[in-house]
Amino acid sequence: MANWWRPVAKNPFDKPGLLLVANWDSDVGYAWWLMESYWAALAEDYQGQMTSILAYPSISKLPDVIEKAPISPMVVDFSRFSPGLLRTQLRFLRRHRVKVMYLSDRAPRHWFYLLYRLAGVRRILVHDHTPGLRTRPQGIKRLLKKLMNRIPAYTADACIGATEYIRERFVRVGCVPEHKCFAADNGIPLELPELQNTHERFGIPSDRKIIVTAARANRYKGAVFALEALAHMKRSQSAVGWHYLYLGDGPDRDMLLQTARKMGLENDVSFPGRVSGVTALLPQAALALHPSRGEVGYSLSILEYMLCGLPVVVPDNPSVCGATEDGKTGVIYREGDVEAAAEALAGLLNNDDARKRMGEEARKTVETRFSLTQTHHKLLDIFHRTVPKVNRHGSA
Repeated sequence: MANWWRPVAKNPFDKPGLLLVANWDSDVGYAWWLMESYWAALAEDYQGQMTSILAYPSISKLPDVIEKAPISPMVVDFSRFSPGLLRTQLRFLRRHRVKVMYLSDRAPRHWFYLLYRLAGVRRILVHDHTPGLRTRPQGIKRLLKKLMNRIPAYTADACIGATEYIRERFVRVGCVPEHKCFAADNGIPLELPELQNTHERFGIPSDRKIIVTAARANRYKGAVFALEALAHMKRSQSAVGWHYLYLGDGPDRDMLLQTARKMGLENDVSFPGRVSGVTALLPQAALALHPSRGEVGYSLSILEYMLCGLPVVVPDNPSVCGATEDGKTGVIYREGDVEAAAEALAGLLNNDDARKRMGEEARKTVETRFSLTQTHHKLLDIFHRTVPKVNRHGSA
């Protein structure tokens, strides 16, 4: 094992390394665009101090944003904590004089962190984008987690939440010391593409008000619940002249189509599958429904709805409704309550003035609180507070 720490004869880089870690192939697609923007922003900011290295488990096609950034992409697998990968990882850290590691969706504490530090790493930052609720530990389990998270070598130097909800989850569920926990709220670009005719593209009658959802077609995203609420609204005739458009593919799409037919909704809903250019289609909708069972506090889709001027109907699940203000930018219903969700939808469909007012407030909220530029500033501020300036030899 001693050989693992032995320095190489010649360092290939003049400056110490900032290691950015990708968990998937370089061409995985849409899911990683936000992280790619973070990597590019960090590389630009630190290029005078450190060499930014982006470690992919595999490289097929590099995204344009990475091609244009001052980043050195390399194939080395840091996507998981595997004993079989450890030796290669440690050699890489030593060879490239990595002083800072930026990991995505990793635990705030792991024994690998100690070995990374022994290989020369000085700062480890983890950024959590994983959705959903977690059970808060109690009693001895909570005490043990608190004690273990206070062992410096085993814990990350900064735990960054994709939203304030995730930051609080680090503290309350992960028992991470609060001074190590930060939030860099997910944001989106404020520029909108050229609009498309949504009714025409999907064959929806022009007199129908579109209720839209943009999400993976699976049970976790609440699509079955959405159909139940729509069926209830149709039976009660509390609103008429509407059509539900679900933009997204996934493992349960065929099941959702069958469920819609069984509920007598086959003429009232559309599941076109994967659709490109979603934000160009949203502005012609009347409102958005996002019945997900779990997000990171809110989803990027919710921000996109809001930017396009749509009021959003969401459950009161705190991992979903964090960006929505009830009665101001949308309507929040009791999670799992089909009747309450149907009433929320009907209330907005039947009140044009309320929809317009909430949609305008939603757009303003995104512009003032959730722009991608603001997200980058928050992330860079966290790095500046956590990572000391380094010289070319890698010392602070």
